[in-house]
Amino acid sequence: MTVSGLGHRLAAVRNMARLSQEEMSQKLGISRSAYQNYERGQRDLTAQLLLAIYAAFDVDPLWMLEGDTDAGKSRRHEAIAVAYRKIGIAVERRSIERGLTLTPEKKWDAIEFLFDEFLNTDASAVEGREPDRTRIDSVLRLVS
Repeated sequence: MTVSGLGHRLAAVRNMARLSQEEMSQKLGISRSAYQNYERGQRDLTAQLLLAIYAAFDVDPLWMLEGDTDAGKSRRHEAIAVAYRKIGIAVERRSIERGLTLTPEKKWDAIEFLFDEFLNTDASAVEGREPDRTRIDSVLRLVS
């Protein structure tokens, strides 16, 4: 079973990198004919090849498979970006509300800690919700 549109997204990556099919196949360590089969949609990318594309071109693997946005990012990537911003703003607001004077490094420590927690949760369960103030306060106590 081939993934719909995968070949078009692969061609888009190649075109954005301004590579010929031959150059792209060399960069990925596969033959030109194998690459052409992927780009034509005659074969699905292997997991190894998908990771090679991610490493070489910084293309979201979920976008390669889903192709659900024009910007080259998957819905999960967009949700993560929104969550990261919300966490950063919430940490800043709580710091101000509590009158804390934290170094930028300490604020980033708090943001990174809370963001790591977010990544280890079911994103669909927390999507759209604001960060938990009680949890932010406990993390701010740890870093201050």
